Amino acid sequence: MTLQQLQYIVTLDKERNFVSAAQKCFVTQPALTVQLQKLEEELGVTIFDRTKKPLIPTEIGKEIIAQAKKIIRESEKIPDIVSSYKTELSGDLNLGIIPTVGQYLLPLFINAFINKYPAINVHVFEYPTEVLIGHLDNGKIDAGIISTPVPYSHLHSIPLFYEEMYVLVSPDHPLKCELLVESADLPEDDLWLLGEGHCFRNQAIRICRSKNNKKDLRFTYESNSIESLKRVVKSRQGITIIPEMASWEIKKSEKELVKKFKDFNPIREISLVVNRTFLKRQIIEKLQEEISLIIPAHMKAISERDVINPF
Repeated sequence: MTLQQLQYIVTLDKERNFVSAAQKCFVTQPALTVQLQKLEEELGVTIFDRTKKPLIPTEIGKEIIAQAKKIIRESEKIPDIVSSYKTELSGDLNLGIIPTVGQYLLPLFINAFINKYPAINVHVFEYPTEVLIGHLDNGKIDAGIISTPVPYSHLHSIPLFYEEMYVLVSPDHPLKCELLVESADLPEDDLWLLGEGHCFRNQAIRICRSKNNKKDLRFTYESNSIESLKRVVKSRQGITIIPEMASWEIKKSEKELVKKFKDFNPIREISLVVNRTFLKRQIIEKLQEEISLIIPAHMKAISERDVINPF
C-alpha cells in the first residue's frame, strides 16, 4: 500500500469516473486502474463497484477512503514539522476568520505580521463559524478566529480579547435621547440583525431576550455585514447590535447614537481556535502575539462583564 494509491482512490471517489480521476492525478487511465487493482488485491476487498455508472464505493470502500483521507492529511503535516525546527519561521498559514471580526481586526495586524515574518505566506478566508470549524476539521485551515466558547471538545481556544456589545440607533429613533438602554426595551419590530448562520445574530437575539426565531422581515435584515446594518439603521428608523470594534469607525458627531446597556454589560469573547493536535505552533503563537500588541488593554480583561454565548 502506498500513499500514491491512497491519493488515487480519494480522487476516484471525488470524480466517480476513471478518465477524469486519471487526469486529476496526472496519470493514464490504465495506470490508475492497475494501481487500484493492486491495492484491492493487497487488501482482499473491492473498494469500488464498477457495475454502477457513475461508479460508487462499496460499504467497506467508504471506510477505506475515509481513512485514506486522514492519512493523506497527516502526511501533509510533515513539512510543517520540519519547518517548526528551523530558525526562521516559514511556510503557509491558512487562517479562517468570521466576517464580523475580520473586517475590523485583520487590517490592524496583518501588515505588521507579514512584514515581521516575510517567509510566512498568509492566506485568510472569511467563513461563518460552523463552516470555519468544518474546514478546521478537514485541514483546509490551520487556525480560526471566532467568537467563543464553542461546544467542541476537540478544539483548543486561546482567548484574544473581550469585545463589548452596543446598541446603535437611527438618528430619529426614540431611544436616541436615552443615555443607557434596557435590553428588554429593545423593540423587535425595529431591530435589524444579521442573517441566519452568524453567531453574532444569535448573541444579539439573546441580548434582546427574544423567543422569536421566525424569518420575520420586519426585524431581520439578511446581510453578512455589520457595516451594511449600520448603513440601514442610519438611512431609516431602526436599531441594531454592534460589536465594540464596529463603533471605532463611527464619526465623532454620531457617537451619541451608540448606546451602552443599563441592566448588564454584554461582551463576546474572541479567540484563536485550533485542533488540539495542531501543528505550526510557533507560527500560531507569533500570530497571537502580534494580535495582542494591537488590542487595547481594557479589551483583555473580563471582570464584571457578561459573556454572551454564540451558540
